[in-house]
Amino acid sequence: MKRFLTLAAILMFLCFTLVFAAEKPRSAPPLPPRIPEMSTAGTVLEISGTSLKIERTLKGKAEIMEFILEKPFPDVAAGDPVKVSYLEKDGRNVLIRVAPAQKTAVKKAVKKDLPKEMKPVAPPAAPVTK
Repeated sequence: MKRFLTLAAILMFLCFTLVFAAEKPRSAPPLPPRIPEMSTAGTVLEISGTSLKIERTLKGKAEIMEFILEKPFPDVAAGDPVKVSYLEKDGRNVLIRVAPAQKTAVKKAVKKDLPKEMKPVAPPAAPVTK
């Protein structure tokens, strides 16, 4: 009986040793860092086959931004208000999309006081039927 128990203990020890010594599977390679897409709006100053310059106003200060074009944008001309989406690669702004800018300013409603003689007229009450 002692032999059997000793032999069983040795076999279990060998099995566990083989399991823990097995090579672990390799994990998938890490994903490259995601570059966020940024956007801004401004007026086109200059456009060429490889670059676009816009002037944008940020907190009351005018700033000129230059973008590298991956493909030409024929429907954009100097002086057009545009909204651009771009990525920053190697310290340079690479243009992805160009769209015409929409006016987003909200006009404040002007409250006019009615003269004292003009008072709003309420519609007449409907007749009550029984």
